[in-house]
Amino acid sequence: MGTTNDKIPELPGIDLETTLGGTSVTRFRNAVIRHLELIFVLLIAFLVLILFFFIPYKFAFLNLFYLPVLLAAYFLGRKKSLLASLHIILLVALTALMRPEWFTSHGVVLSTMVMITIWGGFLVLTSIIIGSLQERISKGFTETRRLYEELKRSRVIEEMKEKVEKTLYTTMDPVVAKLATEGKLRIEKREITIMFCDLTDFTNYSDQNAPDIVLDELNRFIGQIEPVIEMYRGHIDKYMGDGVMVEFGAPIDYAQHALMSVLAGIKIQERLKDTAIPWRLRIGIATGNAIVGMMGVNRQAYSAIGDKVNVAKRLEEICEPDKIYIDETAYRMVEPFVNVVKVRNMSYSRQSDKDLLEQLRILEGRMVAEGESADLLYQMGKIHFGLHDVSAAISCFEHALAMDPDSTEIRLAYADANLKKDEYEKIQLKGKLHKISVFEVKGLKNRWHDPNVVPPSLVKKYRNVEVAIKAPFDAILAVESLDGSIGRGLLTGMLSYAIADHLGLNEDLKQTILQAGLLQDMGKEAVPHHILNRPASLTEQEIKLIEKYVIESVAILKRLGYVDETLLDIVKHHHELWNGNGYPDGLEGEAIPIGARITSIAEVYGAMTSWRPYRGSWDARLAINEIKKNTEKGHYDPKVAEALFEILKESIPE
Repeated sequence: MGTTNDKIPELPGIDLETTLGGTSVTRFRNAVIRHLELIFVLLIAFLVLILFFFIPYKFAFLNLFYLPVLLAAYFLGRKKSLLASLHIILLVALTALMRPEWFTSHGVVLSTMVMITIWGGFLVLTSIIIGSLQERISKGFTETRRLYEELKRSRVIEEMKEKVEKTLYTTMDPVVAKLATEGKLRIEKREITIMFCDLTDFTNYSDQNAPDIVLDELNRFIGQIEPVIEMYRGHIDKYMGDGVMVEFGAPIDYAQHALMSVLAGIKIQERLKDTAIPWRLRIGIATGNAIVGMMGVNRQAYSAIGDKVNVAKRLEEICEPDKIYIDETAYRMVEPFVNVVKVRNMSYSRQSDKDLLEQLRILEGRMVAEGESADLLYQMGKIHFGLHDVSAAISCFEHALAMDPDSTEIRLAYADANLKKDEYEKIQLKGKLHKISVFEVKGLKNRWHDPNVVPPSLVKKYRNVEVAIKAPFDAILAVESLDGSIGRGLLTGMLSYAIADHLGLNEDLKQTILQAGLLQDMGKEAVPHHILNRPASLTEQEIKLIEKYVIESVAILKRLGYVDETLLDIVKHHHELWNGNGYPDGLEGEAIPIGARITSIAEVYGAMTSWRPYRGSWDARLAINEIKKNTEKGHYDPKVAEALFEILKESIPE
């Protein structure tokens, strides 16, 4: 039996060097390991000597040989313990043949050999079992030690990765940092929206105040805008002193990037009005193709370059404080959701402009009293033209010509207005060869207040309910921006409240239904945004992904602190159908919570009458007719559907 130090396991829980102390213990241990087999042989020899020459009852003490075999199995492994047991058996058998009288008082050799064989078999079996167990334990210890070392290395690597990511996240957008570490960023040309923000009078303020005060105020300003930009999925490209450059639609290609940028601009301006900072903010936004990607050699940063970047910067430069200017491309993308006015080349600051405005008010009063006439429309058109509001002037001249098509004076004025339209209504930006149309964002459209969707009498009836709503509107708006369903939550909630009121439900349940209608689409942020904005039909797998959003809505609401089970049940089941073909649980009829039956039909009406990425908005009459057809097919509770038709009857006259 040769020396096999690698098979000797380290005893767990015992540190010999610490227990016995110093280098002498180490030398002693190494010596024992080197001569372990010799010690084993000497132990056997000692036992043979004791057993055969000094102990009278030899069979009784043959089991002493189990001790060295067990030790050999544990320390030397299965093969060597088996070999040791065979040697012992052979030694005992030869001794029994040579001196049978040592094993029996009757000299019966055969029975002695049978006993030795049985004993030897158990000895071999013991050596094999214990040896196999030892090898498994030893292998387990080795594998455990290897895994532990790998775990330590992995932990070190993970800690280094966390430190690198933390450093990246403090100097770079977290999304960009993650995509960069995964190697998923590339330089490409893509349609995006660029926003520039800039503070007014910052230079004078910084010259007149101590640096620490200036930086403290500036960081307070940045602390106000960063969460808003993050909420609307913007990428902060860079800080330029008191200015900020942001891209929307890059690096993640959100389809509603223009809408997200405008919403972010509106919310930033709202926040700053409530914050006591010593400056006012200008915002410029432009949409179009730009080159985006990691730029730089030794020091890289994700950025965008192109003509639209320059346009956004120029719009910010000409923008008035507290306002948002957008270009025509951005306006076309946000037109269904945002109120705007066209920016002209001049303001109403001159006294002559104020005089013209006063004359316009007088003419408008006369029109109310006397009715429309070609002469009044012509005079109003001339005043609009004098104010450089050419679109309004053209509209007046067109109406005047319809009443007096033979008027040469009106025809000439109409032709002159069309020739001057670009000159008066488009803006010449620095560095641009051609003038462009510029629009000022005035605010969001409120679909609940749209008379084409909801009767004004209904809005008036529930005005106090609307004013008293408490909900996380910023979070709702951020989710609605993903697919352009702006205002859907408020419309669904208020319409649901009105239906519940018409059905005579109690106030607590009506308020719960209102909250559920507002919040039931929160889970859409878990649906891939390209599916939400898909203009073509969805695959079966994509439909299943969308259907999961109701469960995600419940999970999000729980994280936000909503614990009312009635509200959560409404949110969960608002896509169940009256005939049982809905989701997620396929509930049928009265088994569907009454609140879910109400918010379901209110949401469907809101979706049909709103702009969608794949179609325009439907007329209220058409939407109602479609809901009637689907009610007959068993989609909706007939009683709830009838309540909807009753409260909307002013919008759908017979």
